[in-house]
Amino acid sequence: MKVLLRDHEGVRELQQGYASELELQRFLLQYAELIPLDEIDLATAPLLCIGFEVNVASGSQDVLYLDMTGMLTIVETKLKKNPEARREVVGQILEYAADTSNWTISDLEERANKFFSGKDCPPEYFGRSLSEVVEKFLFATDSLSPDGFSYETFSDSVKANIERGHLRLIIAVDEPPPVLLRTVEFVNRFSERFELYLIQLKRFHDESTTQDIFVPALFGRVPKAVRVRPQAPLWNAESFFEQASEKAPHELPVLRKVVQFAETETSIAWGRGANIATFKSFFTAPDGTQITAFWLMSDGRIEITFWKWPERLSAAKDAYRKALALVAGFPADAVKTETWKDANVSFLVPDVAWAQFQNAILVLKRALEAADAQV
Repeated sequence: MKVLLRDHEGVRELQQGYASELELQRFLLQYAELIPLDEIDLATAPLLCIGFEVNVASGSQDVLYLDMTGMLTIVETKLKKNPEARREVVGQILEYAADTSNWTISDLEERANKFFSGKDCPPEYFGRSLSEVVEKFLFATDSLSPDGFSYETFSDSVKANIERGHLRLIIAVDEPPPVLLRTVEFVNRFSERFELYLIQLKRFHDESTTQDIFVPALFGRVPKAVRVRPQAPLWNAESFFEQASEKAPHELPVLRKVVQFAETETSIAWGRGANIATFKSFFTAPDGTQITAFWLMSDGRIEITFWKWPERLSAAKDAYRKALALVAGFPADAVKTETWKDANVSFLVPDVAWAQFQNAILVLKRALEAADAQV
């Protein structure tokens, strides 16, 4: 395809293509709008880049994005001259998706924060945390909810999407080989949870003005009527313990004990998820703020977080930290971290540790009540 440009200097042909796949990657790093989201769905949320050459077990994701719905988008770039720009790239990006499906919030934050402190980070986000960047991005794109931004709620959405395997996978190429297009269409037609797309991103460069012209096109999209995406279930005690008996039979007694205690002493909420049943123990302040004591998973894990507690509850947070630090076998780093940290509930099997853990929850409850009384 030849493109000619006419200006005051006359008519000249524009250069076409990319010097390397790295050049294509860097364009996508800087300009997420090159991805034709409106061709996927007019309601698709804007993309925030949170990773470049992201390390995973099977390799390195070229570009990683996140949107306001908590959905991750993984992009793999290939030029037509690369022999992998055929069947191999599909297996490659599926491997990356499989690795990502095992991430926790901590895993995601670790990679995002590394990007935000690195040389490839946009200046406006440099040195900021993932929470700060997401809030700033939502404000800049007019995507901020009228009720404000809650990182904990946003984190729950990210966790649910990762847990369900609800990911967007994009293969970006300069020219789509026919065999790759057929493979993408086949995979996308029969996948129920993730979305796989092929994007052609033609580039024309004007050497004299250093201007670039990009022509994006989307391939592999399957009409939504053909796709069937099951709604994530809302778990309950029966389904939670039924799954726990399969995923963590040895931890089942202590899981029952934790749930029973939480139902008695705290507020509770059952989570959604296609793969792992979740249970949230929390307290609600008079202003409606929810303070999570812990999350419990049917695979035998418990998660603690101190992220985004209101400043007025700093004393309660400190009291909870100190009480948790006294629990025998409780991971020390889970007490120190501000974000999500999980541990196997087996540390609660000894009677001493169980009594200390119950006391920690009650310490938090009393501290929050004392803080509320001062308001």
